[in-house]
Amino acid sequence: MKSFGSQKIKTVPDDYTSITPWIISPSSVNLIAFLIAAFDAREVPNSRITNDEGVIIHVVVKIGNALVMLFDSRTDWASTPSFLNLYVDDVESAYQKALELGAKSVTDITTLYFGEKVCRVLDPFGNLWWINQRVEEVDFTNPAEIGQRASTPEAIEGIAYIQKSLDGALKTQKRFFENKAAN
Repeated sequence: MKSFGSQKIKTVPDDYTSITPWIISPSSVNLIAFLIAAFDAREVPNSRITNDEGVIIHVVVKIGNALVMLFDSRTDWASTPSFLNLYVDDVESAYQKALELGAKSVTDITTLYFGEKVCRVLDPFGNLWWINQRVEEVDFTNPAEIGQRASTPEAIEGIAYIQKSLDGALKTQKRFFENKAAN
């Protein structure tokens, strides 16, 4: 083991943030293939660790500037879906790619008053993704502007829709895992 002498060890390793999402799925290999194709992820070289049975017990992918850790679930474990918020440059393209790769739309692309286009998809592994594109800088320090923006009929309708679709998404996710358990 390499000694760094009196050099202070970083609390958070390079390229990580203080909180790093961890996705547990039946097949990290298949999930990685989906993430690469849908969201231009890259598997971090030398991050994959398997046990004696070939089960992935650790692997890391990079999506944009974020690291996501993954490992394979076991057949007698409960389902542990992830809820992930992803910022992209082109929400329409990311949304369409995810759908083409087997994700299910649970929230159509919606422009919201706080300067973002958002949508949600349930990936083929049961994880719920919020996909966002920032389309406008909004000054949240100006209460009058935020109040005016948030009170328009379009703003109220947009927020109501994404809340209603979230309820539907979570019910869809529940059925997804109930069906997996039944098969």
